[in-house]
Amino acid sequence: MHSDDDSLQRCRFLIEEKVGWGDGQQWQNGDFEALSERIFAETGVSLSVSTLKRIWGKVRYDSAPTATTLNTLAQFVGHENWRAFRQPPVAVQTAEPIRPLPEPPASATPERRGARRWPWVVGLLLVTGLAGIWAFEDRVKPLQYGAVSFTSRPVAKGLPNTVLFRYDASNSNADSVFIQQSWNPKLRFRVDKAGHQYASTYYYPGYFRAKLVLNDSIVREHDLYITTDGWLGTVNYDSIPVYFPHGQIYRGQTVSLTEADLRGQGVSLQRTVPTVSLHYVQPLGDLSGSNFEFETELKSTYSRNEAVCQQTGIMILCSNGMHLIPLSVKGCVGQLYLSFAEKGISGQTTDLSGFGVDFSDWATVRCAVNDKQVTVWVNGQRVYTGQFSRDPGKIVGLRYYFQGTGAVKSARFSDGRTKTVLL
Repeated sequence: MHSDDDSLQRCRFLIEEKVGWGDGQQWQNGDFEALSERIFAETGVSLSVSTLKRIWGKVRYDSAPTATTLNTLAQFVGHENWRAFRQPPVAVQTAEPIRPLPEPPASATPERRGARRWPWVVGLLLVTGLAGIWAFEDRVKPLQYGAVSFTSRPVAKGLPNTVLFRYDASNSNADSVFIQQSWNPKLRFRVDKAGHQYASTYYYPGYFRAKLVLNDSIVREHDLYITTDGWLGTVNYDSIPVYFPHGQIYRGQTVSLTEADLRGQGVSLQRTVPTVSLHYVQPLGDLSGSNFEFETELKSTYSRNEAVCQQTGIMILCSNGMHLIPLSVKGCVGQLYLSFAEKGISGQTTDLSGFGVDFSDWATVRCAVNDKQVTVWVNGQRVYTGQFSRDPGKIVGLRYYFQGTGAVKSARFSDGRTKTVLL
């Protein structure tokens, strides 16, 4: 069994290898912001920038990471939870080595010794081969199942929200049964084959394609949509966020989270600057993530302490992924991370200087996607063109994130035929 320190070091290495941004000790604030968003996109759990910095030793912290943090990091690198990650690799069992046959008497000629050995060797190899085939066929049985059911029901409106999954996989020969919360296979949890109910709590809104998995085969799936009641604001803590409802954050023609809002909930900006989000997750018709236009005006409104770079992001949520458009002050564009569906672009290896803005005024962002061909304009200047290959599905919502506080003045989608105005 690995020690916790060794396991955490190994987990950091795997994350660095996965994102491909080089040695984590050289990462800057924007890298941790981008990592936080990638972890959230893949696991559905938001780990704050300050928590990630503690994991990498950038910020001194005497307490051990919480179970939620460790489980989330483990899921990000492909394990069910931290306990599974810490398990040592299972030793591969091999067939018992063939013992050499006793040498014949010295009086035997070389030809006679070889002739005596061959029947034994051939016979032993034949028996070993047949045993291996039998063991493989006995272990790998084709999946068979009859009537299988899988449904879900949110127990409340708004957030947080517990979803009750009902399933019946008893009419199958499956050795293992899993419920996968969304398109992301890392959000797959093993359940009792003889059971019928599994409860899962969702703390953030989004679109989830829930799946029932027998062994490694998806046999049932359905949409699970956790929506907001209009606009919702959150302070994104590692476990349970702080919520700000529509009526509190809507101010005339804008939605925003202010320092006064955060102070009113006991959130301090002095010690650690939290990441906050403004969410709008509601049905938007048949808008495709591969063909749409989007325009918005937004502003980061906090620039002290850790928020000096004013890292800001626009996440266009889709049924099978997301698009992420980042912004920052001009001096921090090397820390940005842009992504469309599965394609990611790092500011460390690509010129993203056009995404640097002066937040003393509203920043205007326009994004046009035509058959997976992307063009992005910031303040009227074209700053990026590219393409992606994976279909992200339909657009199901919008999320902004800011360091500390921020505001959104307008947000609208169009598909060339209809226009959907969110703000």
